[in-house]
Amino acid sequence: MFELTCTVTVEEVSEIRRLVERLHRRFVPNDEDISRVAMATHELLENAIKFSTDGRAMLRIDVPSDGEVRITTRNRANKADLAGLQRLADELQAADDKMVFYVGLMQRNPESRGGLGIGRVAAEADMQIALQLNGDVVEVSARADLAHAA
Repeated sequence: MFELTCTVTVEEVSEIRRLVERLHRRFVPNDEDISRVAMATHELLENAIKFSTDGRAMLRIDVPSDGEVRITTRNRANKADLAGLQRLADELQAADDKMVFYVGLMQRNPESRGGLGIGRVAAEADMQIALQLNGDVVEVSARADLAHAA
């Protein structure tokens, strides 16, 4: 398990992504899976930081021996962002095709806030997204099975 709780800028997310990629090569031998983990980490952490009300975010990556990966972020967010995130999670859950949903997000009004990162993780990384809200704390989790061959 890898866990990081910190105050970082959006510009520093790329460095954390590279660190995650290097560290997880020991646990995730498949290059395609490493790319999925790195991209999902980047997108979810960037969102957590971007929408954090106090500048802090938590990132946790679990690669248990059961052949799956779980990436979780947690941050405090304002009510408007929480409501929008809940709508997005509901839409994603109802979508028959995650890629079609993601393309639709890209085509929406450019003034709408957020959603692309979560849509990208669901579609391009083929991960299941779960959302948990507790007051002003939002936890976003992405889970996926990993390949077993290197």
